[in-house]
Amino acid sequence: MPRTSQFETDRAGLGVLTYFYGFVTTVGLAATVATGFLLVRGPFLGQKLLDPVPMLVALCGFVVGIVVLTWGATRAVGVGS
Repeated sequence: MPRTSQFETDRAGLGVLTYFYGFVTTVGLAATVATGFLLVRGPFLGQKLLDPVPMLVALCGFVVGIVVLTWGATRAVGVGS
């Protein structure tokens, strides 16, 4: 059964919230890919490792990106609603 919302305005049956959650998913994916690249570029691509503080910031960004990606994707497809 599809979700219904007071914000549905398009003809295809996808609400504005679905587009918002798709955008959130895209932002989470971009954060995950960017920070993941920073974490693996040293050991796997022949460059030096990041210093400890930037590596910790990149790791925190990676975890936040995974959480945002997962939350946006599950909300976009209607899991748990």
